[in-house]
Amino acid sequence: MGGGKTEWALAEMRRNPEKSYIFCTPFLKEFERLDATGLDFREPQPIDGRKLFGFNKLLLDGANIAVTHTTFSNADADTIEYIKQGNYTLFLDEVLDILVDFNDVSVEKIKRDDINLLIHEHFIEVDTYGKVTWCKGSYPQSKYADVERLAKNGNLFYLDKTLLVWQFPPQIFDLFEKVYILTYMFDGSFLKPYFRYHDISYDMRSVEKDADDNYILTQYKRDVERQKAYAGLIDIYDNTAANSYKSSSLSKTWYDRATKKDLTILKNNIYNYLHNVAKAKAVNILWTCPKKYKSDIKGKGYVVTRQPTVEERQLPKKDFDKLTDRLQCFIPCNARATNDFRDRSVLVYAMNSFPNPYVKRYFENKNDADGTNIDVDADAYALSVMLQWIFRSCIRDGEPIKIYIPSTRMRKLLLDWLHGVR
Repeated sequence: MGGGKTEWALAEMRRNPEKSYIFCTPFLKEFERLDATGLDFREPQPIDGRKLFGFNKLLLDGANIAVTHTTFSNADADTIEYIKQGNYTLFLDEVLDILVDFNDVSVEKIKRDDINLLIHEHFIEVDTYGKVTWCKGSYPQSKYADVERLAKNGNLFYLDKTLLVWQFPPQIFDLFEKVYILTYMFDGSFLKPYFRYHDISYDMRSVEKDADDNYILTQYKRDVERQKAYAGLIDIYDNTAANSYKSSSLSKTWYDRATKKDLTILKNNIYNYLHNVAKAKAVNILWTCPKKYKSDIKGKGYVVTRQPTVEERQLPKKDFDKLTDRLQCFIPCNARATNDFRDRSVLVYAMNSFPNPYVKRYFENKNDADGTNIDVDADAYALSVMLQWIFRSCIRDGEPIKIYIPSTRMRKLLLDWLHGVR
């Protein structure tokens, strides 16, 4: 994080302007950085209301393309064919969400009863690994059109007879001349078991500076000394009462089961830390918890850094929404690849992250090509998510931060990382 991955990628494109590139990133605002390549990157524009169609047109034109994860993940049969023809190199800024809840990608929401209905009426079958196959003609109701479309594409899975998910098409990675994934702690991502599941080979590399101060790729190695150097920049709140949350506390399950009293105590602990211990001003604060419980935890002095001005309120809605996002003290726990909050120095991480259990079991129920069981490292996942969030702050610029991490488990993971243990 902040180690020069994107700078290396931009330099690599400048060095090879004759090649065709797709740069895929979570956020539109990161496209501005591509100006440094000197290449003409184009952003897909909606055609018939869909950016995917605009993406496909640019692929057909052979353009250099800047695209979001969301649009790229919607790839259809045309996308696959056009990428194959274009001899593209892909730069993937941060890992994709390669298994996504179906209800997050479909207009029509599907419940367990819907799946049972489709199985009972023999429209779909679900195999041992959860793969959904569409078995006959279209269902009379259009509600299941997305289920039919994704199942026919081979990208729909029903995990543990509970969670319907869309899977990113693994064959897309084979279509590019080269694929570079710019991320930190790959071991903690779902992309690692996904590659093993689908027998996709990869090499890991590090980014370093050479004698001429240029970013270059080198053989991968953990930079333990750099990890340890951050210990002097991070002041972790040490208070027995405020840190009395057990290893299982503050997980999604804990929040779902928490009483109003539990949430009030946590809110009071956060308020006390921010205002009485760190004596932080709103403009310096960054905090997170499960988004569903944001309204239960937020408190006076850590909602927004400031109110928009009268002039700012006259901005177009799209620009005003971006502004109000930047003025928030709260950002989601899975925030990545954004520099909008690099001025924040007082943090609260009221989370205890675990990988989705259904997705975890999906991978672990299969062996890889070598016959080795595919495992998901829950601690590596949790540490990766937390570090990515922490590095949205001013620490990415080498500035000190203060942080309150109530979870015993998450606090230990960070301390282990700072001491070079992980």
